[in-house]
Amino acid sequence: MHSSGGRLIGKVALITGASSGIGYAMAELFVREGARVAAVSRHVGRLHTCENLLPIQADITQLKEINRMRTLAERHFGPLDIVCNVAGINDLCYPLCDTSDERWNSVLDLDLKAPFQIWREIVPGMIHRGGGTILNVGSYAATRGNHGVSYSAAKHGLVGLTLSVAVAYANKGIRCNAINPGGVLNTQISASSGGQYHPEGYGMFLRIVEGLPVTWTCEPADIAPTAVFLCSDDSRHINGAVLALDGGMSAC
Repeated sequence: MHSSGGRLIGKVALITGASSGIGYAMAELFVREGARVAAVSRHVGRLHTCENLLPIQADITQLKEINRMRTLAERHFGPLDIVCNVAGINDLCYPLCDTSDERWNSVLDLDLKAPFQIWREIVPGMIHRGGGTILNVGSYAATRGNHGVSYSAAKHGLVGLTLSVAVAYANKGIRCNAINPGGVLNTQISASSGGQYHPEGYGMFLRIVEGLPVTWTCEPADIAPTAVFLCSDDSRHINGAVLALDGGMSAC
């Protein structure tokens, strides 16, 4: 990853879920746009340290790991200007009656509780410095009921969290936005989610989305440019936005 200058020059960004999929594509593009990036993942995988990228291995479902992650990022690059919450798992389309407490907790812990705790640790520093930018990667499932119960609840909750933070800290110079992708190919979320898809739940999901008259899948690299825009000064008047990045799925 090599920086060629661009819209994020001078910015320090922290991106979770950065070892694969959307997070990796974002980290790569953020560096090319001039940011210094702390790239966080439970398994750093193909990430390699370079002048403007620092891989950090951390389990963000643990508060002590969140604190360690923030300390390492700021010690290496300085105060954080941008935080992107990308890390997540899905619930493998498990419906309500087949969802165990364990599955519910694992999805909500990573997809909703972790962003909440990360912001709670990082936002005070942004307030002290006069501003910052938060970007959340949600899902089409936040606005539709065709996925499993825990994933839909977590992503819907992330939208509510986004709006609340956007309003509460707007007068402190902090912007908080979210993007809701549709189907994203070539990610590791299914493997990371721990098992096989629920046959009936996944079958229902496929019957719904495969009948849509739009192209509902994309590559991680199709998401990253919008993330750069929402984290750059080009979007300085965008706050509390929840952007569908789904090829038109949510319009159907």
